[in-house]
Amino acid sequence: MRALLSIGVLLLTGVSALACERADEASKATAQPLQPDRAIADSASNGTGFDARAAQQILRLVNQARAQASLAPLALDETLSQAAQAHGRKMLQHGQLSHQFPGEADLLVRLGQSGVHLSRAGENVAFDYSAAHAHQALMLSDEHRRNLLDPSFNAVGIAVIWNRCQMYVVQDFARELPTYDAGQAEDLIADRVATLRTQTRLPRLNRVKNSNPSEACSSGKAKQSRPAFSNARYVLSYSNAEPQALPPSAGNVIRDSQMRDFSVGACYARTEKNPNGAYFVTMMFY
Repeated sequence: MRALLSIGVLLLTGVSALACERADEASKATAQPLQPDRAIADSASNGTGFDARAAQQILRLVNQARAQASLAPLALDETLSQAAQAHGRKMLQHGQLSHQFPGEADLLVRLGQSGVHLSRAGENVAFDYSAAHAHQALMLSDEHRRNLLDPSFNAVGIAVIWNRCQMYVVQDFARELPTYDAGQAEDLIADRVATLRTQTRLPRLNRVKNSNPSEACSSGKAKQSRPAFSNARYVLSYSNAEPQALPPSAGNVIRDSQMRDFSVGACYARTEKNPNGAYFVTMMFY
């Protein structure tokens, strides 16, 4: 799993005082807290606050750029936006741009703590005086543009927070994946096994339903009963953000003409090594 990070330091040297005043007036007109907590209310009273309209403007500009590149638009995700807001507060408190401050988790852990299930993430942060200019500057930077136009991303969270006439911008990108319960994940895996057998022109394997094929992921792996293990000719265990993405070694077993039956157990868990969640799968072939 990769996290792509880019910092945009957009210096305001040469920007007239009038531009600063206009930005300040605009922030007072459009800034509105997305969460009515005391910290944001206090910051708004001091000329700072989250600007939902500016965030929407940036989203429109991002998706216009993606459309011009023949890419699918990004969906604005509220959970990702809340994670972006939390990081925006950190940048405001420290008065600087960064992807990780002392005592703060890294991007993948931050997004994992928010509850998003994803396989890939990226982040842009910037400092500017308007949403349009921030987007323009980010698009002119190769690293930032790479995140903005990454075809694998399908969701984004955006936070814009004003500090008088200047704004901090956080864009958290992700490739979000659907989540499945144990039964749904096991069915997806079984369908993939059937497809591979058909492609090899072999009869389908009979799926054996164990009485308790998967249990809680307390240890971060799918558990099967020991008697079932002893009867299996081959046992395969793996983890992946997408349960139906079988490891290469599975193909040799599934295409074995001597195999007749199989069973599968799957469970979903977030672990230290998989903060964004993964499916832990055990397959047994007979």
